[in-house]
Amino acid sequence: MNTKYNRSVTILIAVLTFAVLAYFGVSFLRGAGSAENGEGLHRFSVRSYQEPSGWAYRIYQDTIPVIEQKFVPGIQGSNGFKTEAEAMKTGQLVISKLNKGIFPPTVSKHELDSLGVDYN
Repeated sequence: MNTKYNRSVTILIAVLTFAVLAYFGVSFLRGAGSAENGEGLHRFSVRSYQEPSGWAYRIYQDTIPVIEQKFVPGIQGSNGFKTEAEAMKTGQLVISKLNKGIFPPTVSKHELDSLGVDYN
């Protein structure tokens, strides 16, 4: 049980560290590509890739990776997406949130259901 607890704590710390780094990375990039009116020039893209745990995605701003999602967000566990299409749909949702200025771009179970992502 202690090993399971330690693993959960380690995963939580890794996720929080990633979120903080992603926040500062996106904030920095948003400021670097600003127009005169203060609106950021967003050029986000998503690319999928295969991990041992399943499909994953990276969000890029121009050519710089700003978010890496190896596991299905919004659920407990460390399972990747079952299909490339599920990873891409979820990545597109995250991009739409970033373009609306929503940060962090969290994804709920309800949104995963709406996208047809199988996370069980």
